[in-house]
Amino acid sequence: MSLLYLSDDFGSAAERTAYKNTLLGNGDTHIDVYARAKTGGYHGITVNGYANQRARLQELNDSGLKPVAWLTGEQRQGDSQEPLSDTLLFIDHYVKTNDDLVAGYVVCLECDEQYSVAEVNAMVNRVKSLTDKHVAVHLAPGVGGMYRDTNYYKGADFIYLQLGDHLTGDLTADTEMAVAMLKEALKLGIPVVANEYSLLSTSAQARALGDLLCANGAVGTGNGRSIELCGQRQQQKQKWYKKYEKEMAVAGVAMATLYAVTRYDLPLTLNATEDSFQIGMTRSMKNHTAGISYRDDGAVMANYRFSF
Repeated sequence: MSLLYLSDDFGSAAERTAYKNTLLGNGDTHIDVYARAKTGGYHGITVNGYANQRARLQELNDSGLKPVAWLTGEQRQGDSQEPLSDTLLFIDHYVKTNDDLVAGYVVCLECDEQYSVAEVNAMVNRVKSLTDKHVAVHLAPGVGGMYRDTNYYKGADFIYLQLGDHLTGDLTADTEMAVAMLKEALKLGIPVVANEYSLLSTSAQARALGDLLCANGAVGTGNGRSIELCGQRQQQKQKWYKKYEKEMAVAGVAMATLYAVTRYDLPLTLNATEDSFQIGMTRSMKNHTAGISYRDDGAVMANYRFSF
């Protein structure tokens, strides 16, 4: 269970190395880690969120695994039982201390089991006030969690969607249900990372279902897949006039100077395509000089053309 990686009880250095190699061999690019897990937590393992975790976070980054920090553990396992005010204070500490080594955040595991909508929204807002990194919300199984309340996702950059149930956590035998749940979540307009659809991320069934979820719009998976890219959102094409604003400004200055010196007539003319633009101005002339292009109305065009 990668969430416990930052615990002193996770294992020896050799065991940590073997674990990282398993994840990398599975094609993983990120690793989910608990920022903290209190006494009585999962299998009795604790994670001290106020301890110096930077060495282990750096180690993960150096190995090619980007840490995603889960800021609050699961109430059912006893990882977190505290008022919201204490949670917000911990968020302040953790983000300010470790943000440069963390790829993103999940505010809590199964948030709806211990926090109200307003409290989860407050946690998301607090993290976003401290960092530009992505912030996600994870709820009990299903879209909107145990209360089917999608307001929990307000302000989140990602939904970490728990597809499997509490009993088995595995949907590899019911792919139609998994895809239907994913599509329901995608209707909310928030990118979805598919989670907890398999108990064994390295299995052929997990990889097949992960591929299917990617093909149906997930932007990431937490339990294995075969394909390299998953739901990658194509970067919006930058308009040439945004990319070449500086060059256009220089051209404008040149034309303004030309006008001031030669008293060409305004206004400027501008012809643009997707890959070039032409800017110029006219001057009326009575006599045509060889080598100068002119129009039927006796005007000369002075133009600069830029192609990219």
